[in-house]
Amino acid sequence: PSKRTVLIENGVLKSYLSDRIGAKQVEMERTGSARRESYKFAPVSRMRNTFIDNGKDSFDDMIASVDFGLFAKKMGGGSVNPATGEFNFAVQEGYAIRKGKIAEPVRGATLIGKGFEVLPRISMIGNDLELAAGMCGASSGWVPTTVGQPSLKIDSILVGGR
Repeated sequence: PSKRTVLIENGVLKSYLSDRIGAKQVEMERTGSARRESYKFAPVSRMRNTFIDNGKDSFDDMIASVDFGLFAKKMGGGSVNPATGEFNFAVQEGYAIRKGKIAEPVRGATLIGKGFEVLPRISMIGNDLELAAGMCGASSGWVPTTVGQPSLKIDSILVGGR
């Protein structure tokens, strides 16, 4: 059966998304995470309601703590390679941060990295969690998801762009 699965807690990997077959292969408890678009696809472990939980930091405190950086207000499409952890996500709406203040708009930015390298660089977690509906595509088709996170301060991440 499906249940709440805490993946990371206080910076420590606690569990994985698993289905009956995957859990048996690696001898772990299954988390009921098998999903598929329809009967035409074989089910695989997939996200469903995935979010980073609230922290204690305010958005204003995060911005004030940055001398120079990027405020990625709205994210767009992207991709993740599950085998390597590499990701890239387009910033649909972004602003420069200069001396603790939100400044001019930034266009064409992309956040690039590897999950296992970026996660330890999260130094502040906001108290402003927001959830949104989305879709996730994989070998088992497209499935609806809910995703979300509070504001995050990441001390270092590669920003690419045009």
